[in-house]
Amino acid sequence: MIIATTLVLASCGGNQRKADDPLADTGRTQRTENLLTNLKVLGDSGVYLFGHQDDTVYGVGWEYEDDHSDVKGVCNDYPALLGFDLGNIEKGDSVNIDGVPFERIRQEVIRQYDHGGMVSLSWTIDDGIQGDVDLVADFLNSLETPYGVKVPVVLRLRKDQTKELWAMVVDRMKEKRVNNVLYAYSAEANAEGNEAEFLAQYPGDDIIDLIGVECYCDALEADSTQIAGYATLLDKNLAMLSAVAKKRQKALALTETGYERIKTKDWWTKTLAPVLAKYPICYVMVWRNAHNQQEYYFAPYPGQQSSSDFVRFYNDKKTLFLHDVNGLYHVR
Repeated sequence: MIIATTLVLASCGGNQRKADDPLADTGRTQRTENLLTNLKVLGDSGVYLFGHQDDTVYGVGWEYEDDHSDVKGVCNDYPALLGFDLGNIEKGDSVNIDGVPFERIRQEVIRQYDHGGMVSLSWTIDDGIQGDVDLVADFLNSLETPYGVKVPVVLRLRKDQTKELWAMVVDRMKEKRVNNVLYAYSAEANAEGNEAEFLAQYPGDDIIDLIGVECYCDALEADSTQIAGYATLLDKNLAMLSAVAKKRQKALALTETGYERIKTKDWWTKTLAPVLAKYPICYVMVWRNAHNQQEYYFAPYPGQQSSSDFVRFYNDKKTLFLHDVNGLYHVR
């Protein structure tokens, strides 16, 4: 009986059933194409995912604790979108530019997918790629669940990007059979919302799936004039990008934003939300809450002065957090 039971268990383990992960006509996984379709639908529907960089790996006063998040501590919900950076993976390092182990990032990507949420991976590059692009491809290919599904993610080159660099990266990803990635082109907001300036390094519609802008509020303390200046700058750039996205049939996002230390109590509902409500963005990503840099944070934590306003932002029908999303990888 013992031998028979052992054989049965071995047989079950050896024939563990894998989920179906079909490819679309584009060569990418169908789930990846479905994510792109749903991101466009979100923008057209007037709602958007809220994202936070490194949200589940550290925050103000803590690091690498299970089931911890500054955002969750404030509104009892996780961001629908998590962001992580791949900078230094091309050098063979085990941790990224902010000290986060790549193995931990891989685990968080898969966990976020299993919870129904989405992940955006930025790749910070300074002075060209000083390393092996194949290491990035290998990491992207490793984002597979235990049941055999490659997790769809968005990849965005950050800082030093050129048309030539984009083409080289995407070509190499194809050669390495990376089929679970959407590509996002983003540039810093420019003073006049100038389309030509924004598209100066745009690599082409055949490469890019999503366009976005990086725009930060640099107001000192609670300077109302500077805060209003941020809203105007963001408004100009999103107005321009909305037209670009419509013309080129791309999804639109605010890929990086935030107000360091969030120095006013109502920044979320009085400054950020009114601008976002005017445009068909699919997500907004605020930057990280450092655990090792005093007063460097872009999302509230429990007790931070904008926490109550952030709860109002959370309850806005236009904002989507993890509890609000379902079926991002399926098209009904």
